[in-house]
Amino acid sequence: MKASAKADAAVPETASPRMAISKDGYSFDPNDMQWKLNKDVQISLGVIDDLEPDCRQGARLTLQRYAEEQSASHTYNMAERMKRFIRETGSAEVSPASLMNWRASLGLDGEWNLGGLKGFLLAWHDYGFAGISKDVVELLEGWRITGNEKGAAVANGCPETGPFTDIELQSLLDWANLAVVQKTIDFEDYAYLLMLAMTARRPIQIAALRGKDLALPKAGDSFYTLNVPRSKQRGGSFRGEFRSLPIPNDLGVVLQQQHRGSVKLVESRVGYTLHASLRDEIPIFINASKAYTLRRNTDGFALKELLLGSTPDLLHATTTSFSQALQRVAQACTARSERTGEYLRLTATRFRYTRGTKLRREGFGAYVIAELLDQSDIQQVKVYTENTAQEAVFIDRIVGPALAPFAQACLGTLVRSERDAIRGDDPTSRVSNDRQNAVGTCGNFGFCASGYRACYTCVHFQPWLDAPHSEVLEDLYAEKLRVKEAGCAEVVVNANDLLILAVEDCVSKCAAMRRELSGASCLAEVSDV
Repeated sequence: MKASAKADAAVPETASPRMAISKDGYSFDPNDMQWKLNKDVQISLGVIDDLEPDCRQGARLTLQRYAEEQSASHTYNMAERMKRFIRETGSAEVSPASLMNWRASLGLDGEWNLGGLKGFLLAWHDYGFAGISKDVVELLEGWRITGNEKGAAVANGCPETGPFTDIELQSLLDWANLAVVQKTIDFEDYAYLLMLAMTARRPIQIAALRGKDLALPKAGDSFYTLNVPRSKQRGGSFRGEFRSLPIPNDLGVVLQQQHRGSVKLVESRVGYTLHASLRDEIPIFINASKAYTLRRNTDGFALKELLLGSTPDLLHATTTSFSQALQRVAQACTARSERTGEYLRLTATRFRYTRGTKLRREGFGAYVIAELLDQSDIQQVKVYTENTAQEAVFIDRIVGPALAPFAQACLGTLVRSERDAIRGDDPTSRVSNDRQNAVGTCGNFGFCASGYRACYTCVHFQPWLDAPHSEVLEDLYAEKLRVKEAGCAEVVVNANDLLILAVEDCVSKCAAMRRELSGASCLAEVSDV
């Protein structure tokens, strides 16, 4: 049936009866044929509904996730590529045969269309929706597809399903740290995100954690210790085997606070303060709906039986709730990829890919990587050590300006002069560079011990239009070159890459504002004439 005729037919059922909200805040019905995602973008799903039922539902649900988590234009592009695949193959499903036939018909010049769709199809599978088989995933992961020429800013690895670059991960964490303070995301969602980013453990392992698994730093140590339950051992029982993992103090403090919240919830339900031994058995990430079923004055013996008896996982968070938490974070996240300019797509698997890739770049062998990723053998290590754009792109004076518009790393608000800034009348708010030249104003009324470099990635910074931001760039590039020539490790050489892109972004914004002001001035002169 043609799409035009289908528009008047019954709307196909999906698993999303609720209204959805696009990244730009537009409400749309996932079951409709047309989705309005912002004032400029509307996508039509008529052709996609030519797919067989499972595949149709999977495609719609994946596009819905894109609409909620990615930009409207990116979602539109994915929908159009999917529709082109359907039209040109006539296939009612996504199969290895239909993909191979389409690739052959596109030729080398048009293969980039499949490259864009590849990321979408792999994301579809990652989300767990029906319609993408394991055979399709294996085929796509084995293909090296010729990309559309975009210069040095294009990644060799998939920017949607592969490992994060160092800059992407730092941008994500910087955003998350600010978002939890501003209450844009819940503290529990923040704690789960940090666990993924800093430990790369599987969701099922994180869900199994209890208070007693977190050990405070010993005298002279600078890190917490976390005993993480293992999850993929054949015949293993729930919390039957553990591996000890040192974690940063920042994460340890967050997990402590998260556990206190779980204990407080249980205590509020049973109506009394738990004994220390029972508090230690409370999950760090709790299943709130199960906790709410606890009866008032449930005695300690009954509670202990609940935690240690025949159903010891009952009060633990579910992996489904973690998927929903990551989805909420992705919907709120404004961190972008410097490779694509798009919002970051978040999955638990990407954090494991990232950890494996970083370990390989730092020179660790397969057995060490397997141990640090909690693998029982090295068979699966290869999948965690895919190439990433970090190895292909070295940020220098040529590449930096090209990547800056994508990264959008300068989070402050550009002002024309000091008098236009918040606290502009306070001389102590001036921010100076290493050459003691003022480059902007700090709009934060609280104390800040960070140096001026941190300002360029801070939302409170107000860079001045005509300030010498280029001096900062010169010093950063010179420092990077000195470190590289000294033979330092790659991770040290690239330590300031996000800052470099933030300053480049600031310089770019200044140039755009000057052009805008110049154009306005010319119009005013013409008007006067």
